[in-house]
Amino acid sequence: RSPPAPSTMYRAASGLGALKHGADTQLLNIAVRSASTSVAQRSSGGFLGWLTGARSNALPPPDFALPGVTIPPPLADHVEPGKTKITTLSNGVKIASETSPGSACSVGVYVHCGSVYETPETLGATQLLKKLAFTTTRNRSQLRVVREIGAIGGSAKASANRELMSYSYGALKTYMPEMVEVLVDCVRNPALLDWEVKEEIMKLKAELAEASSNPEAFLLDALHSSGYSGALANPLIASEASISRLNTDVLEEFLALNYTSPRIVLAASGVDHNELVSIAEPLLSDIPTATGTGKPKSVYVGGEYRRAADSSNTDLALAFELPGGWLKEKEFATASVLQVRIE
Repeated sequence: RSPPAPSTMYRAASGLGALKHGADTQLLNIAVRSASTSVAQRSSGGFLGWLTGARSNALPPPDFALPGVTIPPPLADHVEPGKTKITTLSNGVKIASETSPGSACSVGVYVHCGSVYETPETLGATQLLKKLAFTTTRNRSQLRVVREIGAIGGSAKASANRELMSYSYGALKTYMPEMVEVLVDCVRNPALLDWEVKEEIMKLKAELAEASSNPEAFLLDALHSSGYSGALANPLIASEASISRLNTDVLEEFLALNYTSPRIVLAASGVDHNELVSIAEPLLSDIPTATGTGKPKSVYVGGEYRRAADSSNTDLALAFELPGGWLKEKEFATASVLQVRIE
C-alpha cells in the first residue's frame, strides 16, 4: 500500500495532540480540585505552624475569642465630645484636659513664648531651645530620656513659632503619669550642657545653610519682616551670626524671663482631669510667678521684600492683615476657609 499523504499524517498527529492535551487538562483540573479540597480540610497552621511543626484540622472562625482577652464594647453611633475642664494652680499655671474614647492619650506643655520675645542678643533662642527639648535634664541623661520615651512606645516632639513653644508627648493612657513627669522635667529642668548646646548650634547652622538654597522656606519670614514693625518682624529663622552669639548663659536667662507660671499651660486629651491635676500639681506648683517680660508691641505697616535666588523658579506670597488674629474666632475661621479655598 502506498503511504498516506503528508497532509493526512499531519491531521492525524494534530488529532492525537489535541486528544492528549484534552486529557492532560482534565487530569490537571482534577488535581487542582483535589488539592483545593485537601487544603480546605487541613490547614498548615500558617507561620506559627511552620515554626512549631503543628497542624490544624480546621480554620478557627473570625470571631474566635482569645482566652483572657476582653474586647471593649463598640462605640455608640453618636459620642458626645468631652468637655474641657480647666484648673488654675495658685501660681497661675493652667491645667486643661478633655476625655476621649480609645486607649491613647496626648499630653502637652505650652509656653506663651516665641521669637516675638527675643531681643537682638537672643535672636534664635527659641529655635535652639526647640532642638534642645529632649536632651539632658538635671534629673536624666539624654540617653535615659530617649529610652524612657521609647520604652512605653511613646512619641515626643517640640515646636517653636513666633508666639508659642510646645512640647508634646503621646502614648497609651496607662502611662499618663510617666508621660507628665518626663515632659515637665524636660521643660522645667534642661541641663543645657555646653557640649550639647554647641552641638545643636552646629546642627542649626547646617540646617540654615541647607534652607538658604530653598527660597520658599524664607517666604513666611519675609512676609513678617516686611509687613510688621516691631516684635513680629523678628526672624523665626535666625541668621548664622545671631546663632553664633548664643550660649548656655543666654539660654538660661531667656528661660528665666519667659518660662514663668502665668504663661504655662499643661493640656491633655484622653485623660481623667482629677487624676491629671493630682499628678501635675506637685510638679508645677513651685514655678516662679514672676511675670517676666511683657509682650512687645508690633505694628502692621505693609511692605515689599525681594530676594535674588539661583533658581529657575519664582516663589511669590501675598499677605494681608487680619485684626485680632486667632483671638477673634469668627474672623479667624473665615480667613482659614478663604485660604483653603484659594489653595
